[in-house]
Amino acid sequence: MNTSTTSTSFRPSTDRPGAPPDGVRRATSGDAVAMSRTLANAFHDDPVFGWCMPDAHQREKHLPAWFRVVVDALLVHEETYCTDDAAGAALWVPAGVAPMTEEQEAHLGAITADLGEAVLGRIAALTGLMEAKHPHDPHLYLWFLGVHASRQGQGWGGRLLDSRLVRADEQSVPSYLEATTERNRTLYERHGFEVVGELSIEGSPPMWQMWRDPR
Repeated sequence: MNTSTTSTSFRPSTDRPGAPPDGVRRATSGDAVAMSRTLANAFHDDPVFGWCMPDAHQREKHLPAWFRVVVDALLVHEETYCTDDAAGAALWVPAGVAPMTEEQEAHLGAITADLGEAVLGRIAALTGLMEAKHPHDPHLYLWFLGVHASRQGQGWGGRLLDSRLVRADEQSVPSYLEATTERNRTLYERHGFEVVGELSIEGSPPMWQMWRDPR
């Protein structure tokens, strides 16, 4: 599921092939708290999260802890990147790897266990659809990319994308994501992604399935 950020296109430095762009680095466990708060802020007003969890106070309460479980799970894959101050983050899942263990999935479910039957039903329906429509060909999966509201519009979304896409091209690995807004869909299109499908269920806002072949 993606993303909540705006960006202009950014060309990475060419003197360090495969290296992240300036201001972006591979995240460590020490960044987990800050990245979780960043993503919670970035996705607080996201239309898909808002449909799943309509109460803004519930989102404010639950999203930091929810994203902390996700961040901790993905950090072990060593494909998570952040800005130097962790005000932006990109969480990638390597090709052929399950994003989370069953134990981590259960922990994630426990975070939202008290949200009520309607919210839990929407989350289950949407995640079930995403899993059913997820492509089977080997690929990198950009699960989440977000930039704190105070830093949006400064090009960090593009830098975070380039932090992995440059190397994906070198490795000839395709990439996949789901965009949750038209604005972000445009950002991904500028970076070589193409819309290959649209996901919606029970009146939810659309999510665009996007695929990128290596350049």
